[in-house]
Amino acid sequence: MATINDEYVIGHTTSELLRIDQQAKLLEPATRAIMQVAGLRPGMRVLDVGTGLGDAALTAAELVGPDGQVVGVDRDAEALSQARERARARGLDNVRFEQGEAGEWDTGGQFDAVVGRLVLVFCKDPARVVRHHAASLRPGGLYLAMEWDYLTARADPFCPTVYRTVALMAAAVRHAGMDPALGARLDGVLDEAGITETEALGFRPFTTTKDGAKALTGLVSTMLPLMEHSGLVDSPDFGLETLRHRIAAEVAEANATFVLPTLVGAWGRTAR
Repeated sequence: MATINDEYVIGHTTSELLRIDQQAKLLEPATRAIMQVAGLRPGMRVLDVGTGLGDAALTAAELVGPDGQVVGVDRDAEALSQARERARARGLDNVRFEQGEAGEWDTGGQFDAVVGRLVLVFCKDPARVVRHHAASLRPGGLYLAMEWDYLTARADPFCPTVYRTVALMAAAVRHAGMDPALGARLDGVLDEAGITETEALGFRPFTTTKDGAKALTGLVSTMLPLMEHSGLVDSPDFGLETLRHRIAAEVAEANATFVLPTLVGAWGRTAR
């Protein structure tokens, strides 16, 4: 993810790119629905900031069609290489990927829409980032941001291991100066940035116990250095190697529903 002079605290290791890929597959239906409700239409020119493996950009490319164009920008060369391969595999020639800092990249023209999925949470001042990216829009252009509300993740009935894991992740994110419930406040961020006519909508992916445990432990594995650095956990004591099994077993024993975080989309328009 590219931000303005901020570090992506999770990183771009091979295992992290694999986790992002798995997460993206889970989020594709929600992402597509949010983009459609927000107003992505055929023929639009779209900028996808912090594009990563390009999943949101590819979805946008399908929605804007052959008469539209999508440009995805990210700092990570390996992620962009994979994004280009995916575009070729899906026969999408209306999308291109550029390497660079999203906050410094020269757009070279006006866009009809700017989208960003799971980018603002890594920014110290999300409203400032929105204002910067909104400068790429034509008057009345569409700005769409999508972020997690991690605090909605749970198992129902209550499962203590799931609860403790989500609480630890949220605490680690806060310790790093980020907001684990940013999705719930996205409309306010856009308002602060001067985006008007703001609306917001949340989608919650549902999954099997096995896949839910896999998703949660994958995220924990990625975030463990951050959790350790914050002094919240000690790696051997946390038992990461058995966490997926323990979560799945606990949820199955309670006959519980595994509820993933809510993906919230918020969108609005620049001044006309």
